[in-house]
Amino acid sequence: MTNVATERQISELQVAYLYCLSHLAHLGERSSLKLKKSFPTYESWVQVSPSEREEGAKRALGSDSRNVLALNFDSLIERAFVDFEKHQREGIKVISIDSNEYPRLLKQISDPPLVLFVKGSIDSVTDNSNVAVVGTRDATLNGEKVASKIAKWLGEHRWCVVSGLAKGIDSAAHRGALDVRGRTVAVMATPLNKIYPAENKQLANDILDQGGCWISELPLWKKPHRGAFVQRDRIQSGMSVAVVPVQTDVEGGTMHTVRYAEQQHRLVLCPRPIESEQSAKQYAGIRHLIEAGRAVPFSSNEYGRILESLSTRRYELLNIPQQEKSNEPAGKPVTSLAEVSVEQASSQPRVGSSEPSVEATPKRKKRSRLQVGFEFMEEPVAAKPKKKSGKKEKEIQIRLLEQLLDEIYDAKRPDGESLSDVGDMKLWLEEKIKALREQD
Repeated sequence: MTNVATERQISELQVAYLYCLSHLAHLGERSSLKLKKSFPTYESWVQVSPSEREEGAKRALGSDSRNVLALNFDSLIERAFVDFEKHQREGIKVISIDSNEYPRLLKQISDPPLVLFVKGSIDSVTDNSNVAVVGTRDATLNGEKVASKIAKWLGEHRWCVVSGLAKGIDSAAHRGALDVRGRTVAVMATPLNKIYPAENKQLANDILDQGGCWISELPLWKKPHRGAFVQRDRIQSGMSVAVVPVQTDVEGGTMHTVRYAEQQHRLVLCPRPIESEQSAKQYAGIRHLIEAGRAVPFSSNEYGRILESLSTRRYELLNIPQQEKSNEPAGKPVTSLAEVSVEQASSQPRVGSSEPSVEATPKRKKRSRLQVGFEFMEEPVAAKPKKKSGKKEKEIQIRLLEQLLDEIYDAKRPDGESLSDVGDMKLWLEEKIKALREQD
């Protein structure tokens, strides 16, 4: 046991250790997770012999283990505690993945952050009743109204609205939840002392004032980078039961959140496009998701079904036993006695199709006050089916490129720094190709 370990509480030391793996050891997210799997605690790192430590690090990291083994972890942990004090002065709490306060749903994804930085009430997300309402910054006025009304409806039904504090759909979603005194959480791609965009500073403060919180995986000293916005999207979907993209183009940033939701087995729910705006670019991505069967479309007469789908999916993700499903949180409305499974939800009609079949749709109760006057979309006109030739090959290519993009974000130069230019990326790709050829 080192001097650092004896002078600090074990729980504090564990948070510092995970902070070091995430931010001070020059490791990517996946590499830090691999090293934690081999050495889950600081004690497990320092108490083994040097040869055992070297062997375990090599198993986890391969050739990258040399850089980690050369680090002075006692010094890094002292640096971590200095950083923690700076965060504390800003009212920011550092929560590790081992903490009971860490969102349980987020722990389940393949690449959760080892450490989260939270300002405000983390209680707003720890019951895991979260829905991400997201969309384009370049939203139409009607699109913002739709996002606001969906967020209000979720807030009134005791669901926490998660979004990214961006202009357009995100801002409308946050404001909609606040308007009904609902809970909402801003997941940021910047450190929590840098509100982006600056024009949303008042909105961000309103979120805190109403018992919500801000969340980031970046410490105060870390500069935000373009990739952080994509990485942020996995947190939005990962901590949520479902993702509701309201408006997005086919290549919009919102599609990153949708792809993460699919990988994480979250529901993807899309409000059907308003008839007068179906041809707008802001709905191109929504049309694609619905027509490809990647999202469950819904209209104003299907809120009961959506509520049941959310509740059912939450129980499935949290592995709550069947007999406990009747124990709803106090005050949460129960809209139907019938349960809608994920498979049933996925079979709901696409654009241009007929009404849902009787066996796929629970019997509707009389509309409640929340459903009346919530006509935020019209029934769509029939869409022409798209040709499917080459579709499978295109999807394979897209997924390969997405996988490569993820690896590039985690890639490091020999000195441990992230790739910074085209030259770095070219060298990294050449080494990767060479390694694959050597495997043959």
